[in-house]
Amino acid sequence: MSLDVRIIGKGCYFCRQLRKIVDELVVEMSLPEAQVEQVDRLDELLEYGVVNPPALVVNGKLKMMGRVLVRSRVKQALEEELPGQSAKSSQGEGKG
Repeated sequence: MSLDVRIIGKGCYFCRQLRKIVDELVVEMSLPEAQVEQVDRLDELLEYGVVNPPALVVNGKLKMMGRVLVRSRVKQALEEELPGQSAKSSQGEGKG
């Protein structure tokens, strides 16, 4: 399955680091069809409600925002959008 991954931010250090993490995970997770795009347009920031870049948007869903970039959380955000993974990843989570 192809993933549409957008890294939204103005190109700061944290935006570049998030891009690096995503690029590494795409290779590590064998996701050659993933489309990764760095977005710095103000309209996209507003569209997704990003107030604290960088933000990670996967398949149109805002997954994370802010400068704390934890590789395991980025990987989890990608995995959640893979087919058959969303049900598995939501099981056992304490939401509520």
